[in-house]
Amino acid sequence: MAAVRALAVFIVFFGDLPPWLPLTLQSMAMNANVSFIVITDATAPALLPPNVHFEKISFEAMQVRLRELTGGGVNYSFHYKANDIKPVAAELYPHLAAAHEWWAWADLDVVFGDLLKFVEAAQARPACCRVPLRLRGLHKGEPKKLSSVNVYTHKAACPCTNGEKVNVICPLYPNPWRKKAWGPFTAFRASALINTSRSDERPPLRATSLFRNSPQWRAVLTSADYAHFDEWWGPFHYSRGWETMGDVLTRLAEDTGSVVMSKQKLPFAEAKTCRDGACMFCPCGALRLSLWPHGALVVNGVEVMILHLAESKFAWMHANLSLPQWSPSHRECIEISGLGHMNASCGSACSARAPIFTAADTPGAIEAATRLTRHRTKWAGHIKYATRAEDIRLQVGECTQNLRHGRRGSAGARLRSTTP
Repeated sequence: MAAVRALAVFIVFFGDLPPWLPLTLQSMAMNANVSFIVITDATAPALLPPNVHFEKISFEAMQVRLRELTGGGVNYSFHYKANDIKPVAAELYPHLAAAHEWWAWADLDVVFGDLLKFVEAAQARPACCRVPLRLRGLHKGEPKKLSSVNVYTHKAACPCTNGEKVNVICPLYPNPWRKKAWGPFTAFRASALINTSRSDERPPLRATSLFRNSPQWRAVLTSADYAHFDEWWGPFHYSRGWETMGDVLTRLAEDTGSVVMSKQKLPFAEAKTCRDGACMFCPCGALRLSLWPHGALVVNGVEVMILHLAESKFAWMHANLSLPQWSPSHRECIEISGLGHMNASCGSACSARAPIFTAADTPGAIEAATRLTRHRTKWAGHIKYATRAEDIRLQVGECTQNLRHGRRGSAGARLRSTTP
């Protein structure tokens, strides 16, 4: 890796490398001024982009390091627990985070767009959300007036008046419930010193160590249960009172004012059903992508910062598809379709009054119906993701210029079918 880059992205992954890895590596290679650090027990591919580093460590050795960090017992039984490690990655590997203006955590089931383009856009619109909080009652710690911190619907909320700089960037924010962390990608200004109390009674924390502001960080890391520590939500928030990083960032933004988010509504995508009752705002509906040589990632006709493969992973794991290993000689645009599919009916996901999609045979109709806004699509309930081999429709090929703008040209004829 080069000595200095704008952003270091840490990924913690244990187990067999996934079949979509060449696509992820290609998206990393196109972000030449970003360092990607994959902390893993897997052997790196023979060829890697020069800005990608595999930091090899066994799952057992990682647990030893976490015992040293927490001073407690760490005994994990499944690899998915690695997601709870992401918020501590920059502190575990300070030499790899050094000399970068920003550090971020991310996932390996992600395709990256032009990250620095969107990081730059985010920095132009800081959100300073320190407000009076309720001191007692059921809503203790909540803002006295929610509209004062709701930048999602109130443009005048959270004004910055003293030259404050954005120090945390999360594609999921702004959102209706003010959550400020997202597991697939959250970035921090590495040099920022974050005050953790209004009275400055405690020393500030570096942005590489913000996890320490969760009172339960040791409990999270010593528990064998996945606590969603890297997320805006978590199953143990209520049952055990554990703060996730989303809780930490919200508190530090609204209580101390030391976390400065961005008001910029960044476009991002997820291959996930749009009928998630727990989060009807969350990203969803990604069906197709094109990854262009200049670094643009276009999903459902819109350039986005990042795509989380999420529920399309069943198709990737079970399709009759073998992507060639990443090579520095590859300069072609890559087109992937069939991450999911469009049903004529919404089925049980919608009410009986939901319309039937009748234009499937009309050229460009599905593309127009599923075009992303910021992160979701119309006809959302009609989008499904394969859970059986016979439903897989994943295809790969070279791009057409038309597809970049959300209109299918003749590319479909050049794609090879991967349905078993």
